[in-house]
Amino acid sequence: MRSSGERSLRSEPQGFGPKIRALLARGVTEGVFPGAVLAVWHEGKSLIEAFGWRTYLPRPIRTGVDVLYDLASLTKPLATALCLMRLVAEDRIRLEDPLSSLLETPPWLKEAKVFHLLSHSAGLPAHRPYFARLITYPPEQRRTLFLKWTLREPPAYPLGWKQLYSDLGFFLLGEIISQVSGQGLEEFFDETLCLLQSEPTLCFRPLARGFVREESAATEVCDWRGKLLWGEVHDENTWVLGGVAGQAGLFGSAPAVLSLLTRLLLAYLGEEEKGFLQRDLLRAFWDWKSPAGNWALGFDRPEQKGSSAGELISRQAVGHLGFTGTSFWIDPEHHFIIVLLSNRVHPKRLPNRLAAFRPALHDLVFRETVQKT
Repeated sequence: MRSSGERSLRSEPQGFGPKIRALLARGVTEGVFPGAVLAVWHEGKSLIEAFGWRTYLPRPIRTGVDVLYDLASLTKPLATALCLMRLVAEDRIRLEDPLSSLLETPPWLKEAKVFHLLSHSAGLPAHRPYFARLITYPPEQRRTLFLKWTLREPPAYPLGWKQLYSDLGFFLLGEIISQVSGQGLEEFFDETLCLLQSEPTLCFRPLARGFVREESAATEVCDWRGKLLWGEVHDENTWVLGGVAGQAGLFGSAPAVLSLLTRLLLAYLGEEEKGFLQRDLLRAFWDWKSPAGNWALGFDRPEQKGSSAGELISRQAVGHLGFTGTSFWIDPEHHFIIVLLSNRVHPKRLPNRLAAFRPALHDLVFRETVQKT
């Protein structure tokens, strides 16, 4: 007999009501995004529906629920943090391990721990446009140089003093995963998904996996790269590294993202522990708090006011945003998950109308699904 969690993972998804459908249609017509897929899970019932277009160029093509989206920074929780969860569960790394035992750190990082990187509190700057220099080097040298330059960065603030969202910190975590596991991040992530029997439509480098570009949503017409990015990672630093890094590079469909998030939530609730996904492990990551800021380990939390999550989702929820127009929030208190995958950067990244649209959508979906049941 299957558990309630297994039934919920395999339930047949349904469409949304007229109010939600009307708001998503407005998002398309008003230029918030070319297209989007909205996926929701609540109390064992899943809802998934696609709206708009996967690309405008060279001709418009409708999007669909199984279209792959560039998940951008959703890579951080869904790939990098997930792989670290596995390493912690297998006792191959500890959250309290000093970075100096894993990397050749500069003096100012000697006291930093793995949890500092996961919570964006290690003192690293947010971002550096290394790609502009790295593109002049042979591909086989770029990852080593990226690591070298990152570890040469001066501190942006004292260790643990605050939380500053940092791509560089998650790049380092990706390299730590490779070192500890003895595998590349992509290979170790693939293996981790297999352990969870998760859907294969979460992957790095989809074109190298046999997907054709039309199976994905196009992102930006990039002046620097001189082409439309379609099936290739949007993030410039990750692109020069070959499409795989701890901070970005993951592609996925809405059903695949929702399925993985459901597994995480059910493990957190203790309703369906599977493999290394055990309740205590999830609680160590999601319940982690610091006076330095709002971040959990690998996952964001909603701000008290003005959050992208809206005003109705629990303030104890966890989630993440991605630059390309992707996001998710998991609300354990209400047994609620919402995933929005869009290509709002197509054909250009500006203007960004999604920031104002997203919280209104989240509040409407919460009212229509959680508060009506």
